[in-house]
Formats: sequence, C-alpha cells, structure tokens
Amino acid sequence: MESEIDWKGLALTALAQYNVSATQLVFLGHSENLTFRIHTEDGENGATSRDCDQQGLFILRIHYPITRLSDRIWQERAVIESELMWLTALNENTDLVVPYPMQNLNGTFVTSVAIDNTGETLNCTLLKWVDGLPLNTEPTLMQAWRVGELMASLHQHASLWELPLGFKRPKYDWEQLHTSLMGLRSLVDAGTISIADFAVLETVVQRIRDVMTALEKTQANWGLIHADLNENNYIFHAGEARAIDFSCCGFGYYLYDIASTLKHLFPENRRSFLNGYQNVRQLPSKYQNILEAFFIGATVDNFAFLALQPNEHDYLLEIVPYVTERFCNKYLRGKPFLLNL
Repeated sequence: MESEIDWKGLALTALAQYNVSATQLVFLGHSENLTFRIHTEDGENGATSRDCDQQGLFILRIHYPITRLSDRIWQERAVIESELMWLTALNENTDLVVPYPMQNLNGTFVTSVAIDNTGETLNCTLLKWVDGLPLNTEPTLMQAWRVGELMASLHQHASLWELPLGFKRPKYDWEQLHTSLMGLRSLVDAGTISIADFAVLETVVQRIRDVMTALEKTQANWGLIHADLNENNYIFHAGEARAIDFSCCGFGYYLYDIASTLKHLFPENRRSFLNGYQNVRQLPSKYQNILEAFFIGATVDNFAFLALQPNEHDYLLEIVPYVTERFCNKYLRGKPFLLNL
C-alpha cells in the first residue's frame, strides 16, 4: 500500500483540518511515523509556547510505521492521544522544552484522513516545532550531563503526574521483552543469528525476567518513560538539552529508560549522564546491576525492531555476536561491564 499513497497529498489533506496555511512541506523521514516539517508564514495564528523559538514551523506526523509488522497498538487513536496528553502536561507543568501538540478545527489532537475510497484511514498529528540542533558527534561530558538532567526531569514529572482517564500507552515489561526475543527466532532459521548466540540471549533474558519479577513496581521506580531518548531524539539549543519524538513513550522502569539511552553513549559519558541524572533525581541504591540487566534488555528490544527491516540484517549478523560476548556473557558471569569497558 505504501508505494501507492500520495504522502504529500495526504499531508495537505490533514493540514486542511488545522488553522495552519502551509507555504512549504519538507519530508523528514519514515520510522515509527512518516514526518514532514511544515513551514508557514511567520507569526501565523496557532498556540504559541515558550518551547518554540520558530513560530512558523510545525511537524506533521502520519502514524504509519515503516515496519508493516509493527504492533498496531501504536497507531490506535487512544494511544496517540495519550502521548499528546503527556506532552501537554509537560508544557503546562514544567520548564522542559518539548513539542507542543496542536488541536485541529474540531478541537481534538488526532486527525483521521482517508487514504482512498476504500474507507481506510490513517491518523495524523500536528505539533509545534522545537528549535535546536542534533549532535553530529558523541556528546561532550557536559552535554551527557545535561541529557541526564533532562531524563531525570521527565521521570520526576511522570512520578507525580496524575494520569487522565482513558490514558493508554504500551508497557516495556517482561512480556514485551519476551515478545522481542521471540521476534528474533526467524533470524536463527535464516542463519543471521547463530544457535549459540540465540541461546545466550535466551538465557540472559530469563535472568532479566527474574530481575523484573523481583523489582516491585512503585511510584519511585515505574511510570511513563520516553523509551527512545537517543542522539536522534534529543537536541541542543543554547546549551540546553531538549527532548523530541515521544512516539515510543510508554510505561516502564525508569532504570530501563536510562539503560536505553546509555546504549548510545561511551562509558565516560555514561558516568556523566548518571551524575547529571542524580543532580535532579536520586537513583536507587545498588542500581548498577539492575541497570546492566536493562541495558541488555533494551538491546534485545532494539534487535527485534531491526529484525523487521531486511536491510538491517547484515548489521545484526555483525553486532549480535559482539553483544553476546562483550555484554551478555559478562553479565551472566557477574562481571560488571557498563561503566568500565
């Protein structure tokens, strides 16, 4: 279906349902969503926010994942609306700079647009653009510290925020991790992942299950998490770290969220990130072993996402043996690895 869709035409149809007159549409990319940057006349009417330095820019998201086998829960209207409820609360209740959701002419966050005369529709959302630049290199120690502070602030808000009625987001729990592991089985049959490496992943995931089972879900350690705060989803403006793309947010352990970000940092920056985090919010005592378990769990989740994309299989062929040797086997032997590679 994707090749037959006029994405730009669909985007313009969606924009017609907002108080926005586009002067230019710029295609940004396609991952969990297909996205366009929308240019309008400067100062055009629309909700302004302290987090938006360029008032004439928006981002339009068409909720259609690049991996057709992706769990369809992410495209459900209630799930999308819940993400935007959290973004609205972050804008209203904190000083954090995050995307500002726009309501359409009907006063709702989600706009459904028909693909063709079959009656099939896709959900679209519009947000104010957040100004800032991504990093083209590994963060500096101070930048990693700032990202740690940013994540801690997100967790602090989530731990205190009373969820609205009907709030619905997926969970990053043991069941999700087990689903990710099972998603890798087909790559064993194809020879992309060796039987031996899959056995290691299976063993370590069982160990992570034990960790999750023993870790009680409390207000202090479990709640809404960004779940994808990597170098593509945080930007910097005047030295300030800003979070974007909350489309993967859901319920999970706060340490799991931290581990997902640490996957993308060098060891010295992992330490700086954790110090920045604790400048805002304390970590539990003896957190490192749990964090290492979740680091591997988040890696398995990422492998499952890549497994749905055939063009990533050569990468998996190379990276899976590295992960099982350098991370999984060390973890199973009780040898720390996260902060002292």
